[in-house]
Amino acid sequence: MQEVRWIPMIAALAVALGYFGWTMFGKVRLLTIANHRPDLFRNIPKRLSNVILVAIGQKKMFKEPVAGFMHAFIFWGFLVLQLRTAFLVVLAFDPHFELPFIHNPYSLIKDITEAVVLAAIAYAFWRRVVTRPARLTFSAEGLAVLGLIGGLMVSDFLYDAFLFSHAKTAPAANAHVIAEMGWAPIGAGLSNLFDGWSTGALAAGREIFYWAHIFIVLTFLNILPGSKHFHVITSIPNTFFGEVKERGALLPIPDIENQESFGVGDVTQFTWRQYLDFYSCTECGRCQVNCPTTITGKPLNPKMLIVNARNHLYRREGDIVAEGKQTEGGDYHGETLVDAVGYEAIWDCTTCRACSEACPVMIEHVDKIVDMRRHLVLMESNFPKEFGGTLRNLENKGNPWGLPMGDRVKWAEGLDVPTVDENPDAEYIFWVGCAGAYDDRQKKVSRALVRILREAGISFAILGEEEGCTGDPARRGGNEYLFQTMAQANIEVMNGRELSKKKLVTHCPHCFNTIKNEYPQFGGHFEIVHHSQLIDRLVAEGKIKPRQAPGTSKRITYHDSCYISRYNDVYDEPRRAITAIPGIELKEMARTRQTGMCCGAGGARVWMEEHRGKRINQTRVQQAMETQADTIAVACPFCNMMLKDGVNELQIESVKTKDIAELVLESMGVGEETASEDTQAAEA
Repeated sequence: MQEVRWIPMIAALAVALGYFGWTMFGKVRLLTIANHRPDLFRNIPKRLSNVILVAIGQKKMFKEPVAGFMHAFIFWGFLVLQLRTAFLVVLAFDPHFELPFIHNPYSLIKDITEAVVLAAIAYAFWRRVVTRPARLTFSAEGLAVLGLIGGLMVSDFLYDAFLFSHAKTAPAANAHVIAEMGWAPIGAGLSNLFDGWSTGALAAGREIFYWAHIFIVLTFLNILPGSKHFHVITSIPNTFFGEVKERGALLPIPDIENQESFGVGDVTQFTWRQYLDFYSCTECGRCQVNCPTTITGKPLNPKMLIVNARNHLYRREGDIVAEGKQTEGGDYHGETLVDAVGYEAIWDCTTCRACSEACPVMIEHVDKIVDMRRHLVLMESNFPKEFGGTLRNLENKGNPWGLPMGDRVKWAEGLDVPTVDENPDAEYIFWVGCAGAYDDRQKKVSRALVRILREAGISFAILGEEEGCTGDPARRGGNEYLFQTMAQANIEVMNGRELSKKKLVTHCPHCFNTIKNEYPQFGGHFEIVHHSQLIDRLVAEGKIKPRQAPGTSKRITYHDSCYISRYNDVYDEPRRAITAIPGIELKEMARTRQTGMCCGAGGARVWMEEHRGKRINQTRVQQAMETQADTIAVACPFCNMMLKDGVNELQIESVKTKDIAELVLESMGVGEETASEDTQAAEA
């Protein structure tokens, strides 16, 4: 029977690979029709590193250790067993073929691998049928695929069992198979079950499970392209082509003055890299675990946003491929892209990147949401009503509050803060930001930072009324045109003042991220640090010395700002600055560092109302209260506002919200009279 395997094998391969090729044609054709995305071959070493660590090493899976190892063992086993499948196919054409040099040792590795994969699959079945984690969407397809993978393992074990038992009937003629038995303990052990069967029955059993294995492989191959398990094929390419640019940078609309359309209003306007994201979604739900909108019951679920966009693309696949080109403004029986993903979902996003941080195949969610916002804002003027006022304030007054430009330096009254003109040799330029200049609560932080810089003997200056909003709310809110206008105006001033030769410091993570990661897109290259980084360094160098616990703050919990933490990996510096204060106990929240939850302000959401679900800031405050802290420490003006409001809304009188600059300054022993004067001036 082995000698004629090649005939049905050719037929099976022709049918299966032909159907697979036909199915894949549409998916590949969509990629070739889609928009190009620049810089996809930039930084090849980093891309290869991502493939090794993230795709093959499964690095992101282990944030949930048990489930992570379960998936990793299945994936690694799948890779190891590809050689086995190839070997079995070759056997159809050469019944005596052996793997050169490694045949017997590989049999041992293969048996161990298949046993581990079967155990992992059993656990995966248990999770999907019994424990059912909330992030997983129950589906018969998922169970069927697990069954197919398990079938591959079982069929291979039984093929070996019948092969070995058959060989034992004529050991001299099958010496090479007998030798392999010593390296395949599970197959050899199972072969004992069939000893005593007739040669014909053993040969039939061998062929049944040989072809069962081949049938499962070819069936599984053809299930992939039309299902969530397409990621088996696309996850490694998707990881290779994943983002290697700065995580905090959105791609600009190039040559914006000459563009006829903006953003993405139709699924065909996404790039092929974004299509690859759609193809690669495993629907594992890791992206939603720390998503503030999902946690608080809002329409946006990052997993479903990707799935809904992908399904919308698949529904239109035939028409797009038949057309052979992008189709502007198309729909599917009246369903637009915005209908498919949900208008509310597009505007709920806080751009915190918890989704992308968690995604095991490096899917980017935020860029797609902002692309759709760009279309809604710039092409349709369709955005939340309250956000319209913010955009007008930015355009007319240069700040989201709409306050006079001449009031930008009032926060500094009585402090004699020098401007660049007054101190042209300053080492640092303090970038105050709109919140630090206009918000009464954050003015205190600006003044605290000034006092810390003076205590440390740092020479500094401010731009004063020349400083403008960096444009972060406009960009995250979808008004890319306004952002670029504001960015270019700031860069022109900064370059004119030769700030590229100086260092900048800011207490606003949004200003920090924009200047550090996005201004270089427009020719603005500046060295900037966040105030938490500078304070940490000044403490380490002994230039400032915390001496006492600040007031009633004894038990502090720190809230990570998304725009310095997940966007820019600033995790330890703020904590070191806090723990340098004598008498302080730092208590971490359950959701902290990379898994920290957003306060709800990002993505220009601070300027919009929450009309759906629980309030994000209140939810975050409740998480902070689980630590029994008396103070919530922050390092962002918008986190400060949101969490302070959350504390007030929940009527929690025993807890304060303070910036780390305030805590450090208080610990340095500022006199009550001076502190009182600062407070009065800031609130004036």
